[in-house]
Amino acid sequence: MEMATKPVIIGGRTAKKPLIAALLGGFLLLGALLSIFGLTGVAYAVPISGVGEFTVQFDKLNGSGFKMYGGVAEAGNAPQTPVFVNEMDKATIQGLRISKDFPALGIRVVIVASEPVSIDGLVQKATQINGNISFGSLTMKESYIGDTSNPVEKAAKEFTQGADSITIENGDIKTVYLFQQKVSLPGMKVYFEKLN
Repeated sequence: MEMATKPVIIGGRTAKKPLIAALLGGFLLLGALLSIFGLTGVAYAVPISGVGEFTVQFDKLNGSGFKMYGGVAEAGNAPQTPVFVNEMDKATIQGLRISKDFPALGIRVVIVASEPVSIDGLVQKATQINGNISFGSLTMKESYIGDTSNPVEKAAKEFTQGADSITIENGDIKTVYLFQQKVSLPGMKVYFEKLN
């Protein structure tokens, strides 16, 4: 006896918001797990960019080998956004919280570390920096770079600031780019908050 099978097509609807939220959350969590945890709990050469502006908050940052200069970066809503480029050779951060709002989905993605975070080779492009800041051996200088039509080169080389050490307390930084040569995030958690 031969039985014929007939394909059955079942129609339905896809709830777009929960699907996008689940996909986004899954990719963020997978990326965080693969790039940050690994076997050692240490990640190497980790960039975060191309997602528009996000917020970095912390209780205290201690850094060494600090440099700051102007620049232009691509942000989520503009191709040429003026930024402060901050570089540090080494940094230790207590009470780290990184968040990114997705208003279209009504969610905020949050990454926190319950223990001190250590970073080597930090580069950050910030649009706003708030906090109580102190420097050790601060140098500020303005340099003549000649006639240039490139505004990025002019912003990056004309005015620079550097310090042997930097301490920021109650930091709140709006940034469009974050790169770490090496980062350790002990006690890391990734979760979602509903936007009001």
